[in-house]
Amino acid sequence: MKRTLFTIGLIAFCHLQTYGQAVQASDLPNASSATALIKTTPDTAAVEKLAATGKPVLPRKYRKSARKAFFLSLLVPGSGEYYVGQKGYTKGFGATEAVIWSAALFNKYQGDMRRRDYIAYAAQQAGSNPGRSDDLYYQNIYEWPNSYWYNEDLVRQARELYPYDPAAQQAYVADKQYSEEDSWEWQNYDQFYYYRGLRVKSRNYLHRISYSVGASVLNHMLSAVNAARLAKRFNKRSKLSQAPDWRLECYSYQPETITLAFLRSF
Repeated sequence: MKRTLFTIGLIAFCHLQTYGQAVQASDLPNASSATALIKTTPDTAAVEKLAATGKPVLPRKYRKSARKAFFLSLLVPGSGEYYVGQKGYTKGFGATEAVIWSAALFNKYQGDMRRRDYIAYAAQQAGSNPGRSDDLYYQNIYEWPNSYWYNEDLVRQARELYPYDPAAQQAYVADKQYSEEDSWEWQNYDQFYYYRGLRVKSRNYLHRISYSVGASVLNHMLSAVNAARLAKRFNKRSKLSQAPDWRLECYSYQPETITLAFLRSF
């Protein structure tokens, strides 16, 4: 682990004399014995635990919460990884989420456009009512070449369900039959099948939106689990020395010279 040492405090606090040349190694016979070290650590509990177990322990305030990372990514994929410090994963999950919803918007646009196309085509070629917006109406146009056959089939169903009750038969068909205003009739089967093709394309595009929703849910879950895993790994691999550690060191190489230094390791 790399340790970068820099001096923040006062160096050469009290110089009683100025050296004209560099001090040689032979001039410092008692350097090691004259050195005094004062060190303060921000988390004494962690130090005590380290001393007791012999294993590196990361102070609590520097740890990453696996629960917090999990719920951050569950809410916004990649945010938990950003909290842990793994920005590469953040970009990956964020880009995946953007692609998923871009595909959903594309399918929504294509589906709506095809729907407008088949509504206009049915009104132009079959004489349907373009003011109707309910999907069941256009589903019946999809299944029946004309409204007359559809209405006749309703009457047949009513007779089968209520063979001896004309009033019940009328009530059954009353809210299901189409009036002249909503009637339609395809002129030929080519037009009929072309309309069916437009409707199938529209429904396929709109149905694919559900795939995007499922993919997004999966992306959220994968990111949440990954963020929790990274947080646990961060806590496991980090060592006490990785936490900011301030200390005061005092050096005395000769009676005439005292050096004080504030040091920070990270």
